[in-house]
Formats: sequence, C-alpha cells, structure tokens
Amino acid sequence: MSKPLVTILTPTYNCAKYLPVTIDSVLSQDYQPIAYIVLDDGSTDGTFDLLETRYQGKLHIIRHSNMGEQRTVNEGLKLVRGKYFMIVNADDPLLPSAVSALVEAMEAHPDVLCAYPDWNAINEDGSLKTRITTREWDFAYMVRHHTCLPSVGSMFRSTVIQEVGLRDTSFHWLGDFDYWLRIGLVGPMMRVPKTLACWRNRPDQASQDRDDRRAYEHATIMRKFYDISYGETTGADFYRWLSALLEIAPVEREALCWGYLVAACVCSNKRTTAHYIWQAVKVYPQLLWSLEFYDTVIKLIRHYLRR
Repeated sequence: MSKPLVTILTPTYNCAKYLPVTIDSVLSQDYQPIAYIVLDDGSTDGTFDLLETRYQGKLHIIRHSNMGEQRTVNEGLKLVRGKYFMIVNADDPLLPSAVSALVEAMEAHPDVLCAYPDWNAINEDGSLKTRITTREWDFAYMVRHHTCLPSVGSMFRSTVIQEVGLRDTSFHWLGDFDYWLRIGLVGPMMRVPKTLACWRNRPDQASQDRDDRRAYEHATIMRKFYDISYGETTGADFYRWLSALLEIAPVEREALCWGYLVAACVCSNKRTTAHYIWQAVKVYPQLLWSLEFYDTVIKLIRHYLRR
C-alpha cells in the first residue's frame, strides 16, 4: 500500500544562519512521500539566495513581501496536500525518523487530529540544553494552565484546515496557541513518547519578547477562546464539541486567571504587571492558596531585579 502524503511547511524570516540545518533535517527523513514547502517572508539576510542556490529543485520555494508569521503560515496552509501536515520552524530541526514515527502513530489512531512528540531544547549553536518529556494529552490541563501541549515536531491531520480554518492573524505572538486551542474543540490529540524534534533557544526569538502588546494577547486569548467555545462547534460534530466543552467549562475562571498571570510575566511595564496580577486574583481568588502563584511571583521579582 502507498504511504500517505505529508506536507511540511517551513515559514522563515531572516533565519539563514539556522535554515540549512532544518531543511537538511527534513530532506534526510526516511519517509516518503513528503511535499516540502519553504515560505520566505521577505527576508533581508540572503535567505532567498541561499534557497535558490542550495535547494532549487529539492523543495518548493515561495517568496513574498514581509507579512508576518501568521499570514505566512496561512499561505502555506492553503497549499497543503495529502493526509497530514507539519509546520517546522526555520530554526527547529527534526530528528531522524520523526515523520515516519508520527505517521505511524496517526495511522494507528484515526480519531486523533494531532500527534506531538517529546523534544530536545538546544542552544543557539545546536548543542543539547535539556530533554523535554511532554505531558499526555489533557485538554482541560492545556486550557487551565495556559500552556500548549503540542509543540515542535507536531503532525496534524489535514482535515483540521477544513474544520478549524486558518490562523487568526490578529495575533502576532499567539497565533499558534490560538490555533491549537481551536483544534482541541474539534477532536483529540495524542503524545508520541519519542524524542523527535528540537527547539532552538536563542536570544532574538519572539518567545523572548517582553512587550505589553504580547501581554495583552495572553490576557485576552482565553476570553476569545471561551466565547468561541460557547458560541459554535467550530467544525466539530456536536458530540465531540459537547465533550470538549464539558471538559473545559469547569476550569474557565482558572484559565482566565492564568492568562493574566502569564501576561504579567511578559509585559514590560511594572504598573501593567501589577494590573494583570490583580485581575488574576480577582477572577480566581483561590489562586492565593496555590504554590504555583507564588512561584510565578518569585519569577517576576527575579525578572525585575535583572532589569
């Protein structure tokens, strides 16, 4: 029997330093067929010349003027063919046999919309920083703790594009998190207990930004998510939607609370930090009895002392 086609998307912006390692990690996978598309979002560091010189004919190269990560990913999602797709960031290489292991897991569980692996955090130079063991799929935990269980190396069933749509371009930092939340309303995901991908920790990446606009996205994303959850099935059949809703409805106030707390951790203004902490306590007073709250406060104090 022929194997299912997997489309892999790599959006890139000024990542020429790291891009070859990632591209080579995809091209050297032991799985076929793969449709590999690299989307250059108007890079100014020689990325397009690198792609044309080294990879012409080995993958599909798309270049457009700078439009941001979410719109670039959406352009890629419109081109997805086959049964599965992956979004592999330009600086986050796959490990050997990642695609074959993920396809095997998805084929064995036809109800699952996403399979996500364990992964390695690597330093800027590619050396190992730490090994990350992900949690088993728990939608309520993901919502309640404002954390994305699927991460690097995740594979998605292509039907989610029809069921969920594209990424919300109103988010600059959290478009991926918002997308995974909406997928969770449509159907289940699963952990594949193998280390199959890498996440590169480097100082100039968006996840390091401390910005009041980023904080606002964290503070508002859960309210938007619950409005969607209560208002429509977002493409899921009624019983799957109802099952997801019954799982997340009891943790709504805690979810809003942790959105505010994460916002407090990433904003740049001390007054705004205090505002978000107050909002967190106000929406979920039980927070004051949580050890996690005091751990967050300690991290905030350390952050401001470093500044």
